[in-house]
Amino acid sequence: MRSDIVAVIPAFECAASIGAVVGSVRRHLETVVVIDDGSGDGTAEAAGRAGAQVERLPENRGKGHALRRGLERALALDPRAVVLLDGDGQHDPDDLPALFVPWDRGEADLVIGTRLEHPEKIPGARYWTNYVGSRVLSWMTGLELHDSQSGLRLLDAGLLRRLRLESDGYAIESEMLLKAARRGARVAQVPIRVIYDGLPSHFRPVRDVLRISCAAIYFKVFDDA
Repeated sequence: MRSDIVAVIPAFECAASIGAVVGSVRRHLETVVVIDDGSGDGTAEAAGRAGAQVERLPENRGKGHALRRGLERALALDPRAVVLLDGDGQHDPDDLPALFVPWDRGEADLVIGTRLEHPEKIPGARYWTNYVGSRVLSWMTGLELHDSQSGLRLLDAGLLRRLRLESDGYAIESEMLLKAARRGARVAQVPIRVIYDGLPSHFRPVRDVLRISCAAIYFKVFDDA
C-alpha cells in the first residue's frame, strides 16, 4: 500500500457503490479523500465507514467543484502525486497500478486511463460523444488523446499545483488537459477496464458535451491561467 499517492473521489448520490470503491482503492493507497457533493443518500457515511477522509459539501455544486475541493485537501497532505477516480463504480481500482508505472519511471506528469479501445462495451451515445470530444481536445492541446473524458487519471503533485483549475462541472477534465498541455506536461495513456453494466450516471451526453465543448473553447481562447 502506497503512502506517496493520495486518491481523490468526488461523489454524488453514490451510497450504493462508494464503500466498495473506497475499500478497493485502499488495497493500493493508504489515503483516500472523498468529497460528497451534497448527496442525500448517505454517501458520506458509507465512504467514512470504508476508511476515507470525508468532507460533505452543503449543496450540490458539480463534479468540478467537488474535485477541486478534494485536490485542495489532498495537496495539503503533501503527496508526490494524486489519483482521481469516480465514486459510481465505473472505474476499477485494480487498474491503479497500471497508472503508477509511467509516473514511477519518470516518463509522465499526467497519466490517463483510456477506455475507447473497447467500443463494443460502451453505450453508443457515450462512445461517440467521447470520441468526438477526444478528437477536438487532441486538436486543441496538440496531444493525441484517446479518452479525453476519462475520470481515472494520475497527476504529479508539482503539475497539479500549477494548473489553477476553475471549472465546477464536467469540463474539469478538459480544462485539466488544456492547462497541462500549455505547461508542457508529459502525458501517458494506459488502457483500463470498461465498466458500464447499466450503472446509473449523472452524465448527460448531449447536454454535458455541449457544455464541455463551450468551456474548452473558453479555456483555449480566453483563459491564459
